[in-house]
Amino acid sequence: MWFSISLLGVLGVFMTATYFHLRNELRMEKWERDYPDHRDWNLHGSFSEAEVDDIVEELAELAWIYAAPVAALAFVLGFYLTRRTLRPVAEMNRQLCEIDANTLDQRVRLTGADEEFRLIESNVNALLARLDESFRQLNDFSARVAHELRTPLTLLRLQVEEAAGGIDPALAESLQDELRRLSGYVDQCLLLATAEQGRLPLALRGVPLRALVSEMIEVYELLAREEGRSLRVLAPAEFEVRADPDKLRQILHNLFTNGLRHGRGDIVVTLGQEGGEWICRVENDVAEGGVSIASGIQLGLRLVRALVAAHPGLAFCAGPMGARYVAELRWS
Repeated sequence: MWFSISLLGVLGVFMTATYFHLRNELRMEKWERDYPDHRDWNLHGSFSEAEVDDIVEELAELAWIYAAPVAALAFVLGFYLTRRTLRPVAEMNRQLCEIDANTLDQRVRLTGADEEFRLIESNVNALLARLDESFRQLNDFSARVAHELRTPLTLLRLQVEEAAGGIDPALAESLQDELRRLSGYVDQCLLLATAEQGRLPLALRGVPLRALVSEMIEVYELLAREEGRSLRVLAPAEFEVRADPDKLRQILHNLFTNGLRHGRGDIVVTLGQEGGEWICRVENDVAEGGVSIASGIQLGLRLVRALVAAHPGLAFCAGPMGARYVAELRWS
């Protein structure tokens, strides 16, 4: 567009200058005509205003007739050249959009690009390499810390159990609960670090999803009933999904726990098929003024995403939909 506008501007200036210059010349020019056969004939005169107007108007009309296709051609040519020039930028943006925290080992590849774009490609890949190394070091550190904390926490829990008779029962129970909670956090951190590093072993097999949810749901129904809430499962028929049963239990445990901890009202679990995919959807009302599922360090949600990413053919999405919060698993 800028190329076409520039060309039209140049043509406009040229035609305007030509128009007024020719108009002025035709008005001022005096002409003489001699006739060789009649040497005594000699005519002197100038163009009339009507003749001047006719000549310059015809010139302007012809100029616009020729300028229009030239401008159209310039627009098409400029559009083609711009698209071709910026194609490496669009390709780089597309590849960068596909890279996230779990795929930092991917690199940008541009074919047939100019040297300037090659330099950008090199710098972007160097940045991705540094980020990948930093994430790997962070995950390794998290895994080592979680692994080192497991042993002292286990020893503390055993010591509290042995000394339970000599201390206040309420204090002993409180200490046991806190140690179990800390141990759970440590186990989750270790599992998360292992999953994000791609070192999580999976035992994939067909899992009857409705039976698994029905087995797990009893405990959460009791917890919901204590809060005056209900937990309902909508499952028209049994179906199998391919997953690691233990890891799938961990995923569902986090989703049910989040629904109880961060939501309000009834929790509805829907199992079925939509668009050729098997789904497991957990939804509940968002608690007014409560803690959002996406707040804090997002350990539960992050663990769910890491475990889902380790399963081939499994996708996860979660977020508010109006007054409801919906978390959904999909098997393709």
